[in-house]
Amino acid sequence: MSLTDTSFLFDDNPNPMWIFEISSLRILKVNKAAIQRYRYTEEEFLAMTTTDLRPALEIDVFDKFRVAETKLNDIDYSGVWKHQNKVGEFIYAEINGHDLKYNGADCRIVVATDATERLKYQEEAVLREQELVGTKSSLEALINNTDDQIWSVDRDGRYVYMNLAYRKSITQFTGMEPKEGDFSNKHAGFGEEVIKRWNQYYERALDGEIYTIINESIDPVTKQVISFEISFNPIYRSDGMITGVGCFARNITERLKTERAIVDQNERLRNIASLTSHELRRPVASMIGLINIMDRENFFNPDNKEIIEHLLTVGKEIDEVIRLIVDNTITENAKNRYLLP
Repeated sequence: MSLTDTSFLFDDNPNPMWIFEISSLRILKVNKAAIQRYRYTEEEFLAMTTTDLRPALEIDVFDKFRVAETKLNDIDYSGVWKHQNKVGEFIYAEINGHDLKYNGADCRIVVATDATERLKYQEEAVLREQELVGTKSSLEALINNTDDQIWSVDRDGRYVYMNLAYRKSITQFTGMEPKEGDFSNKHAGFGEEVIKRWNQYYERALDGEIYTIINESIDPVTKQVISFEISFNPIYRSDGMITGVGCFARNITERLKTERAIVDQNERLRNIASLTSHELRRPVASMIGLINIMDRENFFNPDNKEIIEHLLTVGKEIDEVIRLIVDNTITENAKNRYLLP
């Protein structure tokens, strides 16, 4: 092979190219693209070997490759190699070569197609994939470590996804563990009335409605009424079509108990205020009136004796009202302790 008549294919090739002597690895000829990409002048290139183009950690790998390299009669693809230019930038070059005679020496011509951007994109894609896997794992752990129940169904009512809390709850209520692909609205562990009601819930969401319900049931273990706040959300495809329903259920039994206790407590306070304002005000007003008509200058005035008798009667009335208030307070507190956890 001769470069005399085809030098323009070498000199003006848009890919970096060079010729090196096989025995010494000394670079004998270099094209313009290599000078531009690697930042060395032509004189600097011709004073170098191909080893000088590689980072220190890559030299041993290159030496081992040269020993094991299989010689081909046609173009030899050597893979992608890590090079380094004059200013220290790393270049990933896809190497194709061919043996030839140049100036009477056994040489090799190399085409170093720059693969830096392609490999960078591939590495970034791998990193993005790893990040997505990590995010998915973290999200999965978060979803499965909550006591809130999360599940989704498709348009046929089949389970698409369910977290551990939901799976455990359904198993506890029905004695049968649900699995992805099962019909959620045809579960053998549910009665016909329950299945009909849940079909209606799903249909509302499949029609595009976002809503929340309060669902009550009997805990199979404690036999107590438990309440769940359940939200239903349509799941949309990119084209706007609804493909299923996402559901989120939270146990609000204790919250409802607390809310009822607060309502009862407010009612108790209103009753106490009513007793205080109505039942207590009358005897207190009588007491004040009696005190005002007493002869305070002559305490031994015979008329005072009758007033004192009336004051004693009024005092007993006040005592009865106070006792009634105390009794109501104790009763309501006992009720409150029963309602609160």
